[in-house]
Amino acid sequence: MRPATLKVHPDYPPRVRTEWLIASSRVVLAGGALLAVAISPVDPGGDWRLAFTTSLYFFYSLGVLALAWAPVRFAPAWGLATHLFDLAAFSLFTLFTDASASPFFIYFTFLVICGTLRWDVRGAVWTAAASFVVYAATGLYASRVLHLRPFFTDAFVIRSVHLAVTAALIAYLGAYQHRFQREIGRIISWPRRAPREPRELAGEIIAECSAVLDAPRVLLVWEDPDEGEINLAWGAGGDVTWTTEPEATYGSFVLSGLERVTFQAADAGNERGVVVHWSGGAFRQRVCRPVTPSLQGRFGMHQVQAWSLDGELVRGRLFALDKRSMRLDDLILGEVVARLTVSRLDSLYLLRRLRQAAALDERLRVARDIHDSLLQSAAGSALQLLAARRLLDRDPDEARRRLEAVQNQLEQGELEMRDFIRRLRPASSQAEYSPPADLAERLEELRRRVERQWAIKVKMAPPSSAGAWPPALLEGVYRIVQEGVLNAARHADPSLVSVDFEADPAMLRLRIADDGHGFPFHGTFDLQELDAMKLGPLTLRERVAELRGRLRLRSSETGAELLIELPLTPESTEEAATVSA
Repeated sequence: MRPATLKVHPDYPPRVRTEWLIASSRVVLAGGALLAVAISPVDPGGDWRLAFTTSLYFFYSLGVLALAWAPVRFAPAWGLATHLFDLAAFSLFTLFTDASASPFFIYFTFLVICGTLRWDVRGAVWTAAASFVVYAATGLYASRVLHLRPFFTDAFVIRSVHLAVTAALIAYLGAYQHRFQREIGRIISWPRRAPREPRELAGEIIAECSAVLDAPRVLLVWEDPDEGEINLAWGAGGDVTWTTEPEATYGSFVLSGLERVTFQAADAGNERGVVVHWSGGAFRQRVCRPVTPSLQGRFGMHQVQAWSLDGELVRGRLFALDKRSMRLDDLILGEVVARLTVSRLDSLYLLRRLRQAAALDERLRVARDIHDSLLQSAAGSALQLLAARRLLDRDPDEARRRLEAVQNQLEQGELEMRDFIRRLRPASSQAEYSPPADLAERLEELRRRVERQWAIKVKMAPPSSAGAWPPALLEGVYRIVQEGVLNAARHADPSLVSVDFEADPAMLRLRIADDGHGFPFHGTFDLQELDAMKLGPLTLRERVAELRGRLRLRSSETGAELLIELPLTPESTEEAATVSA
């Protein structure tokens, strides 16, 4: 498989910061030169050229610093132009000072550092070559043309050697710094989007690790937390191979004692090989064969660096294979890479579990809605049909009225199911859902239907503030009242069911009571106790929990009482709407 194309890593440090550093250092250097000229003994014969050049260069440095102070966008030739100007100014300083007082090496060092910061090693090399030519030219010009001082070949050779050594040292340090900056830049550009498929993610990780760790081959091994299998992905760049194997294929990937240790070995197949590992904040050595023989033999591991992957869900190993040079600081860099790797793998499986949990919640919500609408309606219609069939011979008129009630109930159930199906479509959402009628109308229709079907008295009066409640809360309240009233009518044989509402800006208190024979169990229980004992109406308990409410159930031989509290604060209702959606 071929992973997504890698993004070009950003420049680090940003060019604005580099130019600001150079400009600030130039001001310090120019200010120091101007101070040295100011406090030096004055020669009436003509030090004015050096003083004038130094003063001009100081004001130039201040001007460049002013331009670099703000985060401006520099022109492509900005660095080269200022670099050449510095070289010209330093050549004048060298020309106007004799050999013993020449600040040439200070200026040269600054110039080589600037070239290294801007253009890496090639900047240091070309700056050193240009400085060497300028040094030779100014020395010969001062001796042969201006007759200011003699040209000493021995001194020129010695200074040239010093010049070359200094340039080489700065270039080496610059190369090291540039490699560090390049690694930081690649880590900064590490992809943040988590692909949905493990294969795509593994390809991205392999390509990123290969680039950051400069490894010809990268092997990623981890245990699938959901499937109980071992995943192996290996390769470099766009050439990545993936396979899945049983969990017990390799056992432990590395030798006992190195399971959570970062290490490197020059020959992973040598029983007497030296293994350098990072442990307890220090590098230590151990003589052993670090990798499991089956894993080492399959992938032909010789030079290897390895890091542990210890995440919330994922356990595994990251291997960098066949590197031309293995540096100890790469082990530290690999620790950062391994943590980025395991965080992306953890994100993949966490997202998968969240999607599965969301799907399960949606199935439970659909089951509750079907139970509260279609199933309740079908059960009531069945009882009405049974009663009508028994009344056909004794009282045909009453039987006809019962059949008309069944017809109306089926029509109402059809409307509810159509609305329920509409809400299941992808284009709809719970936030967009509006009930077919307001809460008062729906509860009134429920009251009439229950009284007609069950020949009991139902009393209820919703609060006037219900119109300001969110749709999710309105729907939840209606379903809770429907479930509570129908449960009492069907199972408790009551003569009266009362539903009382009490609402304030923060809380809705709902009481559903009947004078029947109560639940099969007696006592007072809250929602947590009912869930633990798996007692009470399941659908009603789930709806209360979904709306972040509290429930207290009292049951006795003389009836049952449900006391329900539902929060009305914006935060709670919005959260409930999100969960319900």
